[in-house]
Amino acid sequence: MTDLEFERRMNPWLFDDKGNLTEEAKKQFPDLAGGNAAPVSLNPAGGGAAVTVNTGVLHQAAQNAFALRDSVKSECTQPGDHVTAAAGALKGWSLGGALTGSWGTWSSQADSLKGAVGDIGTNLQTTAQTYDKTESDIHASFAKPQAQN
Repeated sequence: MTDLEFERRMNPWLFDDKGNLTEEAKKQFPDLAGGNAAPVSLNPAGGGAAVTVNTGVLHQAAQNAFALRDSVKSECTQPGDHVTAAAGALKGWSLGGALTGSWGTWSSQADSLKGAVGDIGTNLQTTAQTYDKTESDIHASFAKPQAQN
C-alpha cells in the first residue's frame, strides 16, 4: 500500500484541492493509484514477513527514466548554438568569455544529470530483470522432479 499522506506532503501538485490524486497523476504514477501496484511491499503473509515485488512498475519506472534522460539531453543542449553565436559576437569583450565559460559549466552539469538519470533507469531495469529471473528460476526448480534418497 502506498503512503499517500507522505506524497501529499512531498508532492502536493499530484493532488486536487480535495486531496485526491489528479487524473494526470494517476496516469503518470499508476503505483500511487492502484493500491497493490507498489513496486515493493513488505506485507505479512501467512504469519511471516513476505517481500512482493511488482516488476512491471520497476520496468515502467526504468522506461520513464530513460525517456527523461533523452529529454534532458535534447532540451538542455538546445541553447548551445545561440550561446556560441552570442559569445562569437561578443569576442573581445569579457562577456563573450563569460558566456563560453558558463555554457561549458551548463553542458557539464546537463551531461552529469543525463548520466545520473540514465544510471537510475539502468539500475531499475536491472533490478526488475533480476527479480524476474529469480522468480523464474524458483518456479523452474519447483517444477523439476526431486531425486529420491
